[in-house]
Amino acid sequence: MAYYYLATSLIPLEFGDIPDLGFLELIDKYSLTLSEVAMDELKIIRLYFDLENIKQLLINDPASFAFDLRGNLSQKELKKALEEKDYFSQYVYDFLKQYNEPKEAVYHFPALLSAYYIHESENASGFLKQYLEFERCWRLIVTGYRAKKQKKDVVKELSFEESRDLFIASIFSQKDSPHFEAPFGYEEVQEMLVVAKNRPMHQYRHLAEFRFRKLREMTANKPFSLDYLLSYALRIVILEDLHGLNEMKGLEILNSILKDSA
Repeated sequence: MAYYYLATSLIPLEFGDIPDLGFLELIDKYSLTLSEVAMDELKIIRLYFDLENIKQLLINDPASFAFDLRGNLSQKELKKALEEKDYFSQYVYDFLKQYNEPKEAVYHFPALLSAYYIHESENASGFLKQYLEFERCWRLIVTGYRAKKQKKDVVKELSFEESRDLFIASIFSQKDSPHFEAPFGYEEVQEMLVVAKNRPMHQYRHLAEFRFRKLREMTANKPFSLDYLLSYALRIVILEDLHGLNEMKGLEILNSILKDSA
């Protein structure tokens, strides 16, 4: 299905722009036109924020609590979903049952995000599937690169991943190698990390720009499609996050990404 009017009403985005519409405003705009099935694909994207909000509830630190409104559920709705176990896919509740102590669940939270990317991509198609697989892969590469640089055991850092997965196997195969080499197709990620060296804000900005560009490329030939609308929403998220950063926040987010990947 083509969405000519909706797509043409969106102002083209360039990396570094301050978006005309915020993510939540964009979702409201989409909801006036998109079908329930199409909105369900946005729910999968927003599920990532729900999971991050679960982690915030588990941490339970008033000084650092930050509830992300871009998720599907309000704070009250999220607490109810966790209590009644009637909203999320079973893999979420299985994780919380396995790690029923909050500190333990926070420590193992990367395993839940891994389950999210794998499970949701298995049930997705088209752009959504491509996006979920892309997000998982670049995060794994960043984790592998940092583990090697810090002389950590990459197999241990990614112990929750399935070693029979070909992408994971390509990373694990470098366990005893003196240098990390990104799997084919992701060499650019490694190059950006090398150039940015130990400057977390630069690393974060380079990764954000890389993701922004890849998302645009994924739908370059589908300007009036649902895929384009999903890509546009995700690029809004990247720009919102980017403009909300300072040096310390950049380090915090980058470390969070690495923690949630390893």
